[in-house]
Amino acid sequence: MQASFILSTTSEFLPMGTLEKLESFGAQFEQARGLPGNLPVLTCPISEKEKHLLESMGGKSNLGFGCINLADGSKLHTIRFQMGGLQFYWVADMVDPEVWAAIDMWRTVGRMPLLFRIENGEDWGAKFGVISGPTGTLSNEVFRRGGNPEPSATTVTQLLRLVSSGILEAEATTDIEGVPLRHVFVNALVTMRVSQFIDQSKVVGPGERKKI
Repeated sequence: MQASFILSTTSEFLPMGTLEKLESFGAQFEQARGLPGNLPVLTCPISEKEKHLLESMGGKSNLGFGCINLADGSKLHTIRFQMGGLQFYWVADMVDPEVWAAIDMWRTVGRMPLLFRIENGEDWGAKFGVISGPTGTLSNEVFRRGGNPEPSATTVTQLLRLVSSGILEAEATTDIEGVPLRHVFVNALVTMRVSQFIDQSKVVGPGERKKI
């Protein structure tokens, strides 16, 4: 099991979510039975200091999609999943075709797999689940083919800075009426479009999480 973090300029670790094919994990999760092997799985790394929060994960849930406008006119795509008082937040380039392809497939299949990669010393555990996929037309559909047709280093830089700033955690609000947030996990959703602009010398994984 692998997971990665980016070292930000403040030497703090920036969580990186990914999209990976279900069949790539090899292990057969019981909840995945009957799902196509090429169905994208949305991943989220959970640090050792935060993993205790998952022990009380449960209750009502909600899936939402949103938009963040940047100063240069470009837009970021947000995916939010909340279960009880825990909210998981992924931030992506709005026009990233890999993200839209995943959304289209989740919508077609009607199911959306999530994998939480949980740090445990120098090893990683996993918590897998499947939720109902998005339905109907998303409000962000109007932006999916707008903006920069080619990957932009400027947009990726703004995305990473926003995720590392703590602003999203501070300003997050519950998506479930009557259920206050206990904790918000914010990730940069790193696809092929985004990864080309990331300094790989600042990407660390299991057993390598040292500040440099």
